[in-house]
Amino acid sequence: MITRNAIVVLLIALAIDSLSALSWRRKKEKKRAKAGWRRTKKGWERLDLPPENNLRIGVTHRPRHCAKKSQKFDFISIHYNGTLYTDGRVFDSSILREYPFVFQLGKQSMHDGFEKGLSGMCIGEKRKLVVPSGMAYGEVGGFGSEGGKIPPNSTLVYNVKLLDILSEEEAAPDMVWGL
Repeated sequence: MITRNAIVVLLIALAIDSLSALSWRRKKEKKRAKAGWRRTKKGWERLDLPPENNLRIGVTHRPRHCAKKSQKFDFISIHYNGTLYTDGRVFDSSILREYPFVFQLGKQSMHDGFEKGLSGMCIGEKRKLVVPSGMAYGEVGGFGSEGGKIPPNSTLVYNVKLLDILSEEEAAPDMVWGL
């Protein structure tokens, strides 16, 4: 038969255990909040990077041989997928359009983060660019080709593959002139 003292000891042990679990959960939430996340009604949401942060470039695939690297004033053909850092929503994608994007590096036809992230790439190389708002659309925001609105102060993520470095004649039919 269980005595009254045994029941009291058991209840105290359960209370201490639940308090330590609650304390652990609070510590975990504080740690996550410091790491750039916030809790919302829908769950955890990633926060944008501060606008003054640096561009983050990750090489996800590097070809074995690199005959030529992209540089300023090269005409390049790329495939890319642009998403919002906070929720991963696609705002623009040449892959979904099934047509590569061709432009000239260094002519400032794209925002700074995009152009700097593509400099020095080999043909066939893949990169992941995390572009803070200060190097993208800043306080204004923008619109993507997929109908996605880019909110002001948004950090953008691009997964990019350099398809080719073209001559001006090769690039001419695909260029968006005036950019």
